[in-house]
Amino acid sequence: MDKKIITENFSKNAVSYDEHSKIQKKCAQILITSGEKKEKVRSILEIGCGTGAYTRLLRDEYKRARIKAVDISEKMIRRANEKIIDKKVQFEMSDGEKMFFKKKFDLITSNASFQWFSDIGGALGRFSEFITDDGSLNFSIYGPGTFRELKKVFRIHFGQDTSLSSDKFMPFARIQDLLGHYFNYVDVKKRYFTSTFSNLTDFFMDVKKSGARGEGLRGKSFLGKHGVKNMERIYMKEYGRIIATHEVYFCKGRK
Repeated sequence: MDKKIITENFSKNAVSYDEHSKIQKKCAQILITSGEKKEKVRSILEIGCGTGAYTRLLRDEYKRARIKAVDISEKMIRRANEKIIDKKVQFEMSDGEKMFFKKKFDLITSNASFQWFSDIGGALGRFSEFITDDGSLNFSIYGPGTFRELKKVFRIHFGQDTSLSSDKFMPFARIQDLLGHYFNYVDVKKRYFTSTFSNLTDFFMDVKKSGARGEGLRGKSFLGKHGVKNMERIYMKEYGRIIATHEVYFCKGRK
């Protein structure tokens, strides 16, 4: 993944992110209900906090905990700071994939951000070093089955396989293997979520405004309105509607 492009996408759409991140919010709700016992968590590190939607859930759930929330986008951090003013919550602009810390955390967590990392295995190894002895890592991450309908439509429209950013997302078995290398207890569950749209343009706009378009569709053109209309016809023929599947893994590791 080109980290510069990823950062620019999220920064440009920081204002519209909350409106166009419905699946990410569902994932945040699932993460918070599968978290650790409240009484034993006093320090939390959140990676890829975005505009602070999951941060707010963490704050409300773990009332005794201090939270350090980081994101690579300055504009995302600025939005989060505007939404959450709490002395127990500290926001910081930083690349969570490369951070090192002077202290350990009872819980390191992240919602739908690790798929943008360049080296997930290396990051998991570092995170394992900064978790307390009875602490845990709890995160959601998108899988390569994300937007599988769109990939098929592109293949038919362009007459050849077309790579999406989601093709680079780490598969289920690999995530399990990596976690097993660093943690004694591992739990990984797969879930699918779907979004539907009235037309393809709305779908593309939703992805763009959430900042989650990744590296985009390099080297290809939608051929203007005619190209989009043709892809809509393919969508309707294949699926009967404009649908987008999100493949998400919910992962937990304990030392």
